Amino acid sequence: MISPEILAEQVMGYVVWASELIPTLQPSPENPFSVAILPQGPHFYTWLLQAAGYLLLDTYKKKMIIISQQSDSKDVVLDTNNYGPTLGQIRKNTDTEIQAIAKKLGAKLSSQEHSLWEQIGVQLPFLRIITKTDTIIHVNIGDNIPTTKIHKVVDWINKKFTEYNVVILANIELPKPATSKKTDEQWQLLKIIKTPSSSTPLLTIFQNILRLQKQKPEIVAYVNPSDFGKPKSLTTRYVCAVG
Repeated sequence: MISPEILAEQVMGYVVWASELIPTLQPSPENPFSVAILPQGPHFYTWLLQAAGYLLLDTYKKKMIIISQQSDSKDVVLDTNNYGPTLGQIRKNTDTEIQAIAKKLGAKLSSQEHSLWEQIGVQLPFLRIITKTDTIIHVNIGDNIPTTKIHKVVDWINKKFTEYNVVILANIELPKPATSKKTDEQWQLLKIIKTPSSSTPLLTIFQNILRLQKQKPEIVAYVNPSDFGKPKSLTTRYVCAVG
């Protein structure tokens, strides 16, 4: 078990590294980013990308919605875990607030048998050290979620957008292994992020939020696992994108 002090040092190391490697890592004071796609993947590949994403989010917003995905389900599940007191902070949501949100989303409440800790546990040190977040709402959706439920989630987020940053945890799948230049692959990833598809509900949520907010997506950085010795046949890409 890593101590909070060592964990904080590791996160700050990735913050410095991200700032040095990505010269454009400066949010716009006039039009800050409030939505990010961040990877749900191995720490070795993704911690730098997570640091970059959280650095770019609106620093004035103290509330965050995190959306993750589970396989083989048509449900929306609202996380009831109390993510504290890691690094001296706790979630402020009351049981009454959680139940009210679940009702608006038509969501089930998570249980001990359906714990969602593994979905976002690795995100907590980053958002708590880099951002001023004090309230976390974690929504978990099934990969077979009906379109009507997606719309309900998007409508609820849109009404809360002035208060909340939104982080969507999703890896991007290329249709086939890339054989082109890295710049061409980044263009392909951006096209996937922009193109609606019923088979990618997390991307659909991202696209609809940006459409309603009249924002355009931007890829900050991404990782191709084959650059680190993994088979070139892999189509998974770990992406940090904002909007």
